[in-house]
Amino acid sequence: MARGQNLLGKIYNKALLITLNDLHPIVDYLSSPERVASLRFEQDTQVAPQLSDYPLQEDYDKATMAYLGINPETKVGVLNIDGTLVNREGQMNSQCIELTSYQGLKKKFESQIEMGIQSCVMMINSGGGECFGAWSTANYVQKLARQHNIKLIAYVNGTSASAAYVWASVADKVISHPLGQVGSIGVVVQLYNDSKMLDKMGVERSFVYAGGNKIPFDKQGNFTETFVKDLQDSVDKTYAKFVNHVAVNRNLTEQQVINTNASVFDADVALTLGLIDDVMELEDFEILYGLKSPKTSGINSVRLEAPNNFLQSEENMTKNVELNADELQELKTQLATATETKEQLTTSLANLQAEYDITKEQLEVMKVELAGIKEAKETLEAEKVKAELDARVAQRTAKLEASLGKDNEQVVTLLASTQTLSDEQFDVIAKSLELKQETQEKQFAEIGGEGQDSVKQLTLEEQLAQTAEKMTKKA
Repeated sequence: MARGQNLLGKIYNKALLITLNDLHPIVDYLSSPERVASLRFEQDTQVAPQLSDYPLQEDYDKATMAYLGINPETKVGVLNIDGTLVNREGQMNSQCIELTSYQGLKKKFESQIEMGIQSCVMMINSGGGECFGAWSTANYVQKLARQHNIKLIAYVNGTSASAAYVWASVADKVISHPLGQVGSIGVVVQLYNDSKMLDKMGVERSFVYAGGNKIPFDKQGNFTETFVKDLQDSVDKTYAKFVNHVAVNRNLTEQQVINTNASVFDADVALTLGLIDDVMELEDFEILYGLKSPKTSGINSVRLEAPNNFLQSEENMTKNVELNADELQELKTQLATATETKEQLTTSLANLQAEYDITKEQLEVMKVELAGIKEAKETLEAEKVKAELDARVAQRTAKLEASLGKDNEQVVTLLASTQTLSDEQFDVIAKSLELKQETQEKQFAEIGGEGQDSVKQLTLEEQLAQTAEKMTKKA
């Protein structure tokens, strides 16, 4: 019984956009435990086409279009809005109940757009259904259609009432079958109170709760005044939204919509009220809006009749044959044109393929050239760095040799110990060497220290080398 109770929860005490004629059969069905027990939920068993099953892309595309409800020849999509309407996806089959979900319609329309439809027909036969989700999904489909320049056409193939008319009204044009019924622009809430049934069963119901309006029943099991008032306010707001939706999309005043009093009208009356735009037989509609191709008459066909019947005159027979011959010639011309177009397209495709192959080959050559350029660039950069280092070493060697002499062994030691120093730091050391060298030579000259300068010079150079080492560590 849980499935039935779940469905009852969607029906009772909630605002619905549905006619009572469509609501009562569902409620009657769910009132029987035996019927509820037979209720089964099914997903759509239709499997989407797989590319691997089709040798040609063209065949796969046609199969996909058919799966999505698209005429491959005219690129016209179809959205079937049948039975009771609900928000969530899924199908319920209980031998008498058929559900169409708003989310499923939305998803299908998105897929049709991806396949390149140019127009879409909403084939409607529904008395309405769930309020939640009706406007948001219908408005979304309308917005998406306008963004992609897709024409929306609604055809009432039976009934378009309440929530179903929410969808019909967003179409660019609404057309009805001559026997179609349109309207029920209103909101209904069916309240469910099982207190009397529980009394007969000897069951007493009580609640433990917090929050004054948590429970809608009083102690006697009747609905509280607060609950009924709040529910009425909610229904009024929903009704105002429905009225505005229809008025905006059908170019009517809100008062004109209110004046319909939520009645359901025959097609001719609905036409006069501005709820639809035209009345048309289904066969004519399908041909006019690209759901079917017109049937071609037979060529040079003659119908035999009884002798007493009126016989077609020779003149009329001749005209008929000539007309059929002209039609045949026109078909031959169209066939020749189509064949020529196919050949041109085949040639163009071959040329494009050749251009693609050439471009691909050129790209591979460019990749090889780019790799060579990158390698040459890296080599040049490495050589540049080496040249800069060699120049730096030569410059420092020259400065040290100028200070200490070319044959001084301490030049190599100083170069090794000062290689990490900046040029500014190295210049300070070199200048210090030069000054101390001049001072030492001057002292030697004053005391006549000939023969001792070699020893003292080495001592001085060792000190300078130590200084350089300290500055290197500090740096």
